[in-house]
Amino acid sequence: MSTATTPAAEGSPYDISSPTDSVIGADFQGLTAEEQERQREEWKAELKKTEEEILTLKQVLTAKERHAAGLKRRLGITAWREFSEDMTQGLKNLQDSATYKRTAENLQFAKDIAKEKTSGIVSGIASSGYFQSMSSAFGAARTKMTSSMSQQTFDEALNEHNGAAPSATTEPAAKSPQ
Repeated sequence: MSTATTPAAEGSPYDISSPTDSVIGADFQGLTAEEQERQREEWKAELKKTEEEILTLKQVLTAKERHAAGLKRRLGITAWREFSEDMTQGLKNLQDSATYKRTAENLQFAKDIAKEKTSGIVSGIASSGYFQSMSSAFGAARTKMTSSMSQQTFDEALNEHNGAAPSATTEPAAKSPQ
């Protein structure tokens, strides 16, 4: 026990140096033992009353929540609908914010710059001699492939592959010499 100098604390079972006991010591400073006991009884009664009020408020709140849920059900308001409306409103609030607008403007500016830069690069590549020669080589190969494509149907090609003679009703078109 600490050696407190107040007369009320001398016979007290509380350690005045602890934070909780120092609050109690400050509340009881100058009170007799009977007055301290009476104060404790008042606080206990007040605590009991406050806890009962809290319980009553919780019960009232629960009843109100049930009533609200019943009204929502009658109105056809579902949890999903409430969520959707909340999300829609939140998105609208976000899009109306200055930060969102500024970010959208910055993104559009960056997009425009990127478009300018890439169009310059693409046009530079397209005008290069190497690209021109490759493009004409691919074009010639494509032309050659499309002109030499067979006019056979899939069934005719399958029969030919399996060694069967082509059917008399479908004659393959004459191929042009290459």
